[in-house]
Parts: sequence; C-alpha cells; structure tokens
Amino acid sequence: MRVFAFGSNGSGQLAIGHTEDVSAPTECLFTSPAPTDKITKIAAGGNHTLLLTDSGHVHATGCNTDKRCGPSQIQNPQDKDKDQDQDARESQIEENILRFRRLILTDPVTTENVDTFKCISTTWEGSILVSSAGDKVFVLGSTPKGELGLGNDLVATNPSPTQIFVEPGLSIPDFPPSRTTVVSVASGMGHTVAILSSGEVYGWGGSRKGQLGESLKKEKIVWRPAKVEGIPFLATGAVCGREFTVILGRRSAGEFVILGDEGNRWGIMRIPESLRFAAEGSGGGWSEYIDIGASWHDIYVHASSSHSDSDIGFDSLNARAAGSLIAWGRNDRGQLPPPDLPPLSEIGVGSEHVLALLENGDVATFGWGEHGNCGPDTDARGNVAGKYNLIPLPGDVSGARVVGVGAGCATSWVIVE
Repeated sequence: MRVFAFGSNGSGQLAIGHTEDVSAPTECLFTSPAPTDKITKIAAGGNHTLLLTDSGHVHATGCNTDKRCGPSQIQNPQDKDKDQDQDARESQIEENILRFRRLILTDPVTTENVDTFKCISTTWEGSILVSSAGDKVFVLGSTPKGELGLGNDLVATNPSPTQIFVEPGLSIPDFPPSRTTVVSVASGMGHTVAILSSGEVYGWGGSRKGQLGESLKKEKIVWRPAKVEGIPFLATGAVCGREFTVILGRRSAGEFVILGDEGNRWGIMRIPESLRFAAEGSGGGWSEYIDIGASWHDIYVHASSSHSDSDIGFDSLNARAAGSLIAWGRNDRGQLPPPDLPPLSEIGVGSEHVLALLENGDVATFGWGEHGNCGPDTDARGNVAGKYNLIPLPGDVSGARVVGVGAGCATSWVIVE
C-alpha cells in the first residue's frame, strides 16, 4: 500500500517530512517499512493522525508535545549532551513527528508491550486505542474536558487545565463492563462513544449539546464512561460531529439515530424524508444505507439507491442529494455535495470537506479547502462550493488503483494499491 496526503500540515500531520501545507497528493513517509496490508482506518485529530492496518498496527504522525502520538523518542541522540542521564533525555519534549511512526505502548499494569489494536479514534488533542482483544481502552494526549474518560482528578490537581496530558499506556479503569468488549469507537472534537459487543453504547467527554443522549445532557461533561440511554436498536458503530453523534445499527434495516440538540442551527436533527422506507408498514424506519459519515456540522448518508433534490422533502431543510449521497447541515463553504457529483463507491468526511472515491476510480473533493485539502483550485474564500474537484495522482502512480480515501481536519488522504 502507498498513502498520499494533502492539506493542512503545520505540525507534520501529513507525514511528508516537513510542516508546509500542500495542495497536491504527496506520498507519506514512514520511519519503518510502510505497511503492506490493508489500511482500515484513518483517524485525524486537530494536528495529528493515526493509521490502523488490517494486522492491528497503528502508525502516528504530527503534534506530540503531549504524547498523543505515543512515547517520546530522541530524534537525534548524537546531538544530545552525552553527560545527560537517560531519564532527563527521555523527558524532553518531542514537538512534532514528521513521518508515520509505529505506535507501541507499555501497559503499566502488566508491564507488557501492546503493539496491536482493534480500533482507533481521535479527539482534537487526544488518541483512543482499543486493545486487539477489545478489553482495554488506552488513551493518550490532552484531556482538559474529559475527552479521555479518566475522571476529573487530573483537572482538579493541575494548575493549568489546558496543559493536562496523560502518559502513554494508561487505560480507562474498569472499562468496558465485565463480559463485554469494545467493538468500535468514534470521537468528535471533545467527546467519544464506544460500542460494546452487547450492542450498548457508552460515552464520555462533552455532553451539554446532547451528543451523549438526553440522560447525560445535564452533566455538561461526562468524566468517565457512562451508558448512553435511549438507543432503540443494538448498536454496531458510530460517527461523531463536533457536537452531535450518529449511532449506527443494521445498515440493511436502515437503523441509525442522531444524538444532539433539537435547536441545532444547521438542522442536523431533521433527517430528510427521502431516507424513509417506501414500503408500507415499515414502522417509520429509514432505508438501507452503505455508510454514514459526519463532519463538524453535516451528516452524509451513502445510500443504496439514487435520490435527487426533488424527493428529499422538507423544503426548508438545508439538504442536498447527488445520486446515492444524501447530506444535510451546514453549507456556507460548499460542504453539501454538488448536484452533478458522479456515482461513488466510498466517502471520506473531514471537518468541513469531503473526499469521494468515484465508481470510475477517480477521487473528487468539495467543501472548505483553504489549506489545499481540496486541491489547488478553490474560490476566493478557499472553498470548492457547488462543484467538485478531481484530484490527479502523481505521475508514478497515475492510473494506479485507488482503494481508499480519508479526510480529517483540513487533511485529505488517498490510499493506492
């Protein structure tokens, strides 16, 4: 596999060896051999990125001042004072990682290395990694508002809450509950949800906008994992916006529910009528879908059949349909799909932009592209609005098969076989 990235890169989160933004796909670098197995997940925080492979290996890049990318390493040990003791050298801050580096943790309870993981997610300043057995949730990075689920003791004892971070290898205590495992995790800027093998949902972090359900809304911040109530089906996955959450059930049955604030100014809670089952007696559920993605302020449903703007319903709804992609929410920067978007096979949803892998193998982008994450061709505001850009690959892989796309906080990713 070869990975290419473009967009925001001020902390090295593109893993291309420097910290300059780029608007054309540039091949990612690795400190060790690049993964040869399938890349199953790209999780991008505010200034860092994690890759998860089919074998469970995680590679990290970008800002690491708070060790959100793993234990610090001396980048140029030959330049360090040889008289300095080892502990002092290891305590030095490692600011940015400029290439993907394999993330390996040491469990402080068992003292064993943990080098494979089941699933990953990222908050703005944190990383969440679930052990390969699904029985431990490891957390890294900063946690000023409960993003890492470790309780508020750290905040209470730290004089500067914005600088709170945890040592890599720490796991959330007494979670998941006995006789369950974690099968999936998803995070927004400041909240996380975990899907358990029982089909239950637990969450932590910000909750004041209802992103963890009505029962936890009054808490404003949920410091430790708490059960999210009111999910009407067995959950299988989730995606998170900035202050809302979409819980997924059986895709074939159209099961999903949105947790958030009914007063959301972008209409996130108002699902387009066109997604309802056409069959009489369906119980008012939603139609079959392939996948669902969420940006900070939008929801994208990759439906199993084509739709058009005329059958969306809710005339006042800020929604758009382009073939099999139905989206609703904010559109001030062209975040909703252009009407002429060709048929697609996969979507990668970032903070305010989307990558679409088209059925013909091309990669299209639209939305906010100020950092080059939608390619070089943008309007005066840095947007690709009402249209899409096609992103050419570098010459040495031109015509190669694209097998995946991803998107983060003004970052874009293309995986080539």
